[in-house]
Amino acid sequence: MTDQNKYEYFVKATPPYTEERPSSLWRRSGDEWEFLSLLDWGWHQVENTIEHRPMPEALFAVTAERAAEFEADRQGWVQYWAYYSSERRWKSGKGPTTVVRRRRSPERIYDETFMQGNVWEPDSAVFEFFDARQTNPPHLEEITVEEAERLLQEIRGVMGATEL
Repeated sequence: MTDQNKYEYFVKATPPYTEERPSSLWRRSGDEWEFLSLLDWGWHQVENTIEHRPMPEALFAVTAERAAEFEADRQGWVQYWAYYSSERRWKSGKGPTTVVRRRRSPERIYDETFMQGNVWEPDSAVFEFFDARQTNPPHLEEITVEEAERLLQEIRGVMGATEL
């Protein structure tokens, strides 16, 4: 029995996520549950890692082959935004200054900004944009990974910056 065949696979898909674009990938062997970490791209046991697994109504069975496709498509799990320092700058037609991204992994949400020095570093820009308590949040426009790559090449002259 191959490693892949000893598991049943599931995707978590509660709105706004769908079975074709789920929020996370899970597998089980007997009573043992694991999730795919979107931070290190490895499988981790639920026990002693996160508080609980998703509710059964949020999980949808997928084949081992489909699970392998989801696992291989790292970019499918990541959201990208063009970053503007304020909504006023965006409305005035000024261009974005960088790109931010979010990985919503079962163990935690991980936000990063492409910083000077051409590296991704943890940052709070995505949180600040969605947090209603902020008085002067940045403005973000959601973009595809291809648009993020093009934008970073245009702004910073860097190619391959979105690789995970």
